[in-house]
Parts: sequence; C-alpha cells; structure tokens
Amino acid sequence: MKRMMMLSTVGLAMLAACSNGTDESANHEVEEEQEPISVTDKLGNEVTVPANPQRIIASYLEDPLVTLGVTPIRQWSVASRSSTQDYLEDHLEGVEPIDSTLPLEAIMEAEPDFIFASGEDSLAGGSYEQYNKIAPTYVIDGETKDDWRATLSLMGDVLQKEDEANRAIDEYDAHVEDVKAQLQDEIGDSKVAALWVIGGKYYVVAPDVASGAVLFEDLELTPANLIDELPEDVGAHWNPVSLEAIAELDAEYLFLIDSDPETIEKLESESVWSTIPAVEQGNLYNRDGSSSWLYNGYQANMQTIDSVYNAIIEGE
Repeated sequence: MKRMMMLSTVGLAMLAACSNGTDESANHEVEEEQEPISVTDKLGNEVTVPANPQRIIASYLEDPLVTLGVTPIRQWSVASRSSTQDYLEDHLEGVEPIDSTLPLEAIMEAEPDFIFASGEDSLAGGSYEQYNKIAPTYVIDGETKDDWRATLSLMGDVLQKEDEANRAIDEYDAHVEDVKAQLQDEIGDSKVAALWVIGGKYYVVAPDVASGAVLFEDLELTPANLIDELPEDVGAHWNPVSLEAIAELDAEYLFLIDSDPETIEKLESESVWSTIPAVEQGNLYNRDGSSSWLYNGYQANMQTIDSVYNAIIEGE
C-alpha cells in the first residue's frame, strides 16, 4: 500500500517538473513558439493574452494556476489579509496577499501583465473596464469555475498550456482509481461522513462540492445518513445539522474538520457523541480547519484524497 503512495508522489514530482519547466531547453522552445492570442470569455469580453505572461493575478484561482506551473504575483486573502489558502503554502511561499475584493490600487501596485477573475463578482473593487485597462482581464464564468476540471482546462487553453492541464487531469484520474480500489478493499460499503465545526455550529458539505465530491463522487465512498438524506437539489454548499441529527449519525468512518476547538470539546462531552459508530470503533479522524478539505481543485483534491488514504489505509 505504501508503494502506491510512493508511486503517486513520484508521479506528482514528474508532473511538477514538467509543469514548472525543469527542462530549460524545452521550456525555452515553448516560449519561443508562443505568440499573443485573442480569446473571448463567456461573458463576451474580447481579451488579448500576451505571450508567456509572467505577472499573473488569479485571485482564488491559484490552485489551477500553480497546477499549470505558474506562480502568481499575488494570492487571495480575506480578513485584512490574515487568511489565505493555507493548503497552497508550499506553492505560494513568499507571494504577497491581496484582498479578495481586488482593490484597484492594489492591482495597479502589483503591475500584472494578465488577470484571471473568478467570476464577475470577484471584481468588487471596480468595473471590468478599469481592470482591463491595467492588464488584459479574463473572467471565468460561474458554471466553469464551479468545475475544477473545466477551470483548469480553460486556463490551460488561455495560457497555451493545454498539455500541462491534460497531464494533471490524467494524473488525478489515475490516483483516484488507485486509492478508490484500496478503500473498497479496506472498508467496502461502510458509511463515511465529514463533519465541520465552525462558529459553534455543525455542518456537512453537499456531496457534489469540494471534499464532498472527492469522497462521494470520485472515491465513491458510501455516504452516511446526514449526507445521503440531503435533497438532490440542496443548492447550499454548507448544510447545518443539529445535535439531535448528529446523535443519529450512522457513519462508521468520520472526519472531523476542526475550525472551532471549543465547540469540538463541547461536542465530545455530549452523551450522544460516544454512540456514533465511528467513535465507538475508533475510526474518528481530526483534520485542521485550514486544510484542503475546504477547497476544490487539483491541488486541494489530491491533498484530500491523500488525507483519506492516510487515515483509513495507514491509520494516521
């Protein structure tokens, strides 16, 4: 089993090497071949993409960008720059944060040569025309940005990095199949849930969003009742659950995403807690609230898959 993880790591390293242009001569050749291209986003904006843009801002699109081997010049942040996507810290070390509203002054100071916007609502600091005067700006529509594969493929097309995008998707699919087979052998149809604890409340994520999609669509794990009983058209990504519902939780494997230690401590002191099958059987796994489980994308999903593997297969 550990051999599988080693192979996956080697595969990822090879992908990163290819994506980051480790072979300088090959990378130089690609750069020479590139020319500026004109594209039109789904909102109808005609955008001229410079050849080999070097100073890209892609707020909340850093996951696909680094997967393509490109380091942005700024990274998304909220709460007065105190909160960033921690799961990408290895890729974004030293990259200055920028507020999620993308203030025009901060954009001008960064001097980008290309901007990706994660939906028109991400351009809260000004109008599209104002951003586009600073640097060519491509807006990724809502339908596309909700699908990490479509987003990665689209950004690969725009940046003329289609091969890198396709290679990442192939690597992801192979990793999913490998881990899925081992999980099936290990736990079969045992029921699984992930429970978020935030601000004194409890939530489950929809089964087709972020880590929910990883668990129940990609890895095809069997959802516990709290997830299985959600309406198909639930709409909300985050779904609150009551303490009474948790008392009826039938999960045999439970991931507890800890963003609120005080509430976690309170929950674990409740009499109903010890009646949950996963708790009784010792299949409870705590994960940090700032980890990849909150996010969606190649990098996030791969980390979540490995987190599940390490918990259930390796017992970590």
